[in-house]
Amino acid sequence: MNDPDLQLTRRQRQVLAALQRLHERDGFAPSLRELAAEVGVASASTVLHHVRVLEQRGVVERRPHAARTVTTTSR
Repeated sequence: MNDPDLQLTRRQRQVLAALQRLHERDGFAPSLRELAAEVGVASASTVLHHVRVLEQRGVVERRPHAARTVTTTSR
């Protein structure tokens, strides 16, 4: 998961770390609002943007239009 070729931004790394931390703690994927609160941003849409970028880079997977489906990949 620490592939240097990914060149994630600081915020993308924060979102990824928060996703992993919350999933590990709770046993299921966090909501976008929970991720936003964990990262310290007010907008769930901001987190969604970062999640979509992470998804395009193959770091996370999610099912569109379904809640709590963001998971990390085994890159």
